Amino acid sequence: MFAALVVFIYLLCWYVPLYGVTTKPTTDGVGGQYFLTMLVGGGRDRQSMMTLGVAPYINASLLVQVAFAFRSSASRAKVSKVRSDRWMLRVALAFAFIMALMRSFGLSLDPNAGPAGVVRLVVTLEMFAGALLTTVLCMLNERRGAGASMPVILVNVVVPLARGMGDNRFLDFPDVGLVCAAAIAVTVLMENSLIRLPLQRVSIHNVHADQNYLAYKRAPMGIMPVMFASSAFLLPYFLVNMLASLHPENAALAAAHDELVLTRPLGAAVYLVLIVVLSLLFSFLMLNPRETAHQLQRNGDSIVGMYAGGQTARFLTALVAKWSFLSALLQAACMAVSLALSLSGAIPAALAMTPASTMILASIVCSLVQELKSYYRYDAYRFFM
Repeated sequence: MFAALVVFIYLLCWYVPLYGVTTKPTTDGVGGQYFLTMLVGGGRDRQSMMTLGVAPYINASLLVQVAFAFRSSASRAKVSKVRSDRWMLRVALAFAFIMALMRSFGLSLDPNAGPAGVVRLVVTLEMFAGALLTTVLCMLNERRGAGASMPVILVNVVVPLARGMGDNRFLDFPDVGLVCAAAIAVTVLMENSLIRLPLQRVSIHNVHADQNYLAYKRAPMGIMPVMFASSAFLLPYFLVNMLASLHPENAALAAAHDELVLTRPLGAAVYLVLIVVLSLLFSFLMLNPRETAHQLQRNGDSIVGMYAGGQTARFLTALVAKWSFLSALLQAACMAVSLALSLSGAIPAALAMTPASTMILASIVCSLVQELKSYYRYDAYRFFM
C-alpha cells in the first residue's frame, strides 16, 4: 500500500507543468533517443517537474555503489545505512541540479513568460525539486514499501512503453515483437537461473552440510547494465546539447550533437559498448570475486574439490567474467538487432528501444515477485518466531 501511495504521488506530479515552457512535445532526440530518455525520465513529453524522472537517483546510486565497492570490507562495515543514505541524497542532489541545468537548454521557452535567463532558472529549480521529490520517494519506499525504487522505475517503463506501442502501431512490425519476446525470455531465464558452487564449511557437520553452496546468477548484475547504460548515455548527450546551444556556431559541437543519438550508427555503437563495459565493471566491483575468495579462506571454508586462496580467487574471477560478459552480449545482441532494424528503416525509430523496456520490465517483475514471496514466507514463519 505504501508503494502504491508513492507511485500515486509520483504520477500526480507528472501533471505539474514547467513555467514558461511550451507544452508541445520536444523534438530533440526524436525516435529511439526520445524513448531512451523516457526509460529514466518522468513526464518528459508533458514538460512537467518530473521531467528528469529517476535519472538523478539512478546515477547517484551507481556512483555511491562504485565508490563503496573500492573500499575494503572492513571499511564498508563501519558505514551505517543512514550514512550511506545521506551520501546518496547529496550525490543525487548534485546530479539533479546539473541535469536540470543541462536539460533547460534543450527546452523551448515562451518569450512572453519573462526574461529568458529568469525563466530558465525557474525551470531548472522546478526540475530540481521534482528530482529531489523522486529521490525522497524512492528512499522512503525502500524503508517502508516494497521494491525500493523499482515501482517508480516500473512507471517510467510501462507508461512510455504502452504509449509508444500504441502510437507507432507495434503490432504492424512483427520483427521487433520477436526481438522483444527473445529479450523477455533471456531476461527471465537469467534472472531465475543460479550457478550453485557446493561449499565445504568447517562449522557445519550435519545433514544440511550437503546443501551449502555459493550462488551466482547467470546474469550477475541482472538488467542493471541496460538500465545504467540508458542513464549514462544521457549525461554526454545533455552535455553536448547544452554546449551546442551555448555555441551554435561551433561546427564540431553541432556534428557531435547530430551523431550522438540512437538514430545514428555512432550513438547506437556507444550505447551497446556501454552495456558490455558496465556489465563487466559492475560485476567485479559489486561481487568482488577476490574478496569472496578471501572471506572463504579466512572462515576456513572452501569450494568442494578446490584449494582455498589463489586457486579459488582465479576460479571465481573467471566465472564472474565469463557470465557477466555472456549476459551482456545477449542483452546487447537484442538491442543491436532492434537498433539495426531502426537504422535500416524496417521499424519506426521510436520502437528501437522497446526491447530495452521489455527487459527492464521483465527484470523488475521478477524482482518484485521474489520480494513478495519473501514477505509471504516471513509471514508464514512469524508464528514460530
